[in-house]
Amino acid sequence: MANENTESAVERYKRRRAERLAGPPQWLDPAPALGEDTMWRGLTRAGEVRILVARTRALLAESARRLGTSDDATRIVGELITACYLARSALNPAAQLQMLLRNPGSAGRLVADVWAGEEGARAAIASPGAVAAHDGSLLEHGLLEVTRVARDGATYRSALEYEAAGIEAAVTEYLVRSEQIVALVHLEVAVESGVVASSCGYLVQLTPEGTRAQLDQILARLERMPSLASGMTAQDPDGRAWATRLLDGFLWDQVARERPRFACRCSRGRLVAALSALPRADLQELVDAGEPTESICEYCNAVYTLSVPELQMLLAPRQ
Repeated sequence: MANENTESAVERYKRRRAERLAGPPQWLDPAPALGEDTMWRGLTRAGEVRILVARTRALLAESARRLGTSDDATRIVGELITACYLARSALNPAAQLQMLLRNPGSAGRLVADVWAGEEGARAAIASPGAVAAHDGSLLEHGLLEVTRVARDGATYRSALEYEAAGIEAAVTEYLVRSEQIVALVHLEVAVESGVVASSCGYLVQLTPEGTRAQLDQILARLERMPSLASGMTAQDPDGRAWATRLLDGFLWDQVARERPRFACRCSRGRLVAALSALPRADLQELVDAGEPTESICEYCNAVYTLSVPELQMLLAPRQ
């Protein structure tokens, strides 16, 4: 090793950078157990390729339990939640992201929210009981609306009339067309007899430092890769061997991790705030009806009720 006392600052920087680029892979240990959800990001040493891997099985199981979804509906809810995590982490991990599909298929409107950091996610579906065999295709061509909210409150909105029926193709199309990100999204969700067997997915992105030849190489390799779900085992829950096989020829590291989880921000206070914003005439109409006002959260099916006296209090003059 060079004598640091005789090195200039530039020489020392170049040496340490070369050592880091040639060093062994850096992992984020310990890896969560296979039964736990996780979302990690990896980056090649020269920054050409970014890979994101998400496992959302527990999150999806909890969301499906609250929504009462059929196996078919659970599958597409899982695909949307997983895709939302992957896209948010590729665009801005510190932001809140919502994906809304205005979909003419039998599933109807679909929406997923992923909060900033590790604050959780939730999803809703207009027809939770939809079954393709009885109701026809759950997803059809439609409109994908994406809203991203940064920590400083800045909001970015975009919409895309997607041409692909599947969620993974629609989200890939959104990233390429609306965000000018060269990326591929792949989703794997398996549900049988009400049990979520697996829910995972990956996003592979070519950065401006990468080349078309490198992209073609990775795309060709993906066609021969086994499923991500089969690459995640009790001995290798992160699927590191799977990812290393995909990125063969690159030196890369895991650089960030977060824990997906179910979280819904509904509350009785939010119902009160929403009703308080109504015109007095509308509030008076609710009071005159003489019945409690009930609201059911579309994300978790929690029921909130305001009695008539409580509605009357909202009509009282504010001090």
